[in-house]
Amino acid sequence: MKKYLLLFFFVMMGVSFYAQQPKTYQNPVIPGFYPDPSTIRVGTDYYTINSTFQYFPALAISHSKDLVNWEQVSYVFNDENPIDLTHFYDGCGLWAPDISYYNGEFYVFYCLVQLKKDRSVNVRGNYVTKSKSIHGPWSKPVQLTDYGSDPSHFVDDNGEHYMLFAAGIPIGNGTRIVKLDRECTKVVEGPFWMETDGKKAAPEGPHLMKKDGYYYFMMAASAGAYNGHHQLLARSKNVYGPYEMYPSNPFVAQFDETAINKHQGHGKMVQTQNGDWYITLITQRRNETMKEKSYTKRGFSQLGRETSLYPVKWSNDGWPEVCSSSGLSDIQPFPRLPYTPLKTLQSDDFSSAKLGIQWLNVRNPIYEERSLTERKGWLRLYTGNFTLDEIQARNILVQRETSKHYTATVKLEFYPQSVEQAGLLCYYDTKSYISLSLRKDGDDGLKLVLEEQRGCEKVKKVAAETKEISSSLVYLRVNVNNLCREFFYSYDGKLWNSAGKIENAYYLSDEGTPEWGFTGTMVGVYALNYGTGVRIPADFDEFIMEEAL
Repeated sequence: MKKYLLLFFFVMMGVSFYAQQPKTYQNPVIPGFYPDPSTIRVGTDYYTINSTFQYFPALAISHSKDLVNWEQVSYVFNDENPIDLTHFYDGCGLWAPDISYYNGEFYVFYCLVQLKKDRSVNVRGNYVTKSKSIHGPWSKPVQLTDYGSDPSHFVDDNGEHYMLFAAGIPIGNGTRIVKLDRECTKVVEGPFWMETDGKKAAPEGPHLMKKDGYYYFMMAASAGAYNGHHQLLARSKNVYGPYEMYPSNPFVAQFDETAINKHQGHGKMVQTQNGDWYITLITQRRNETMKEKSYTKRGFSQLGRETSLYPVKWSNDGWPEVCSSSGLSDIQPFPRLPYTPLKTLQSDDFSSAKLGIQWLNVRNPIYEERSLTERKGWLRLYTGNFTLDEIQARNILVQRETSKHYTATVKLEFYPQSVEQAGLLCYYDTKSYISLSLRKDGDDGLKLVLEEQRGCEKVKKVAAETKEISSSLVYLRVNVNNLCREFFYSYDGKLWNSAGKIENAYYLSDEGTPEWGFTGTMVGVYALNYGTGVRIPADFDEFIMEEAL
């Protein structure tokens, strides 16, 4: 009898599982500022790494069981394994990482990019670091080239290691390939140009994979068509080529102008344990308003470049297929994988001894200027000796916006003495942001100031001011609805008063900043003193993110 009861139990569990399994999913699968995805499978686990540019901790790694639901689990560079990003300009820093797994070890290839002071030339270089665990520790990085970007790792059937990378300055556009030693510590052969139909291949996000005797060379391009970004494909029987182009290139492109997700490119394929194939790609959800602005014709993508997933089918002639001439659907069939809902936390009551993985510093923090222990259950930031316009602005803690419709709320206690300020921040970079801050008003009073820095317009102004604030403990809130942002304050977290409204914060977007808009809009908290040297604490609690339905 017990045997039959157990059988019935397991049958019902299976029925329950399949009842919960969604039939479809909607892109993006990793929303918000998660660009340049590189995805691998290790057993039944999937890992994706994404660029972080000037933010720290750096090079975000997320984990999934079903390729649709993802949770960020680690960084390559963190407090225990730091990298100095303090002098990197907006949009510079760590670009286009690639993650791979070989012989029990994880490899991460990445590039460092920095502009010179006159902004005329950028300096690049490609590096590799390794770890036995996805959580680290990671080995000391080895520099493999002193130029180029977007490196990727390929291991052939015979165990030979190769690196592809975008050549760029000073060599010229195109993809190069080099052979590495078995430890991936130096170049032992090459570089050679990756050529397709006798021409240098497109220069972005190159990847190489092998299937059924063919080397498949994938590369991103962004010139002219297909909403700016698209993916090209070529194949060869020899690792160095020559490569023949996919007859129906572009291999991936968004032809559907009505689709939510556009700008597809920088993709890498992965095979599931069931034998199915998928590709993760960059996509953007652009808001199509204000097209008349001279600096954009494609709308505004305030969430930045995100990670999307598309199924891949292989044709009888050995070519993979992702899209048709009608474009790419935003909704796709759910993979034949066990539905495992995972999600990166966003809200935080600051009760832990360490900051949550969702938090990012704008460049490296000054550790003495923040604390989670001085006032237990609160995040304490001391007023930093800077303004928000400077790359040395260090007392800023933000996280990714992941929806176009959400509310962020935080409790603040702050006693400004003169010009110091602290508060809630919607941040793209040093040239594009909105702050709602508590400040001193005259000799004794307090006020809230809503200030905006309009990137491409190069305009900084006070959008609203609320005087006669009666308490140094206030709740601050922003409601985001596409490009519209409404700000509120409260003394008890229940009754809310308006602190101002910005109808169209288009400048908080990739297209709204004057240069190198590669990241995405963030939301968080900050404290500063405008360079006066006054060091006083701003205490934050109950940071709550709520996505609007």
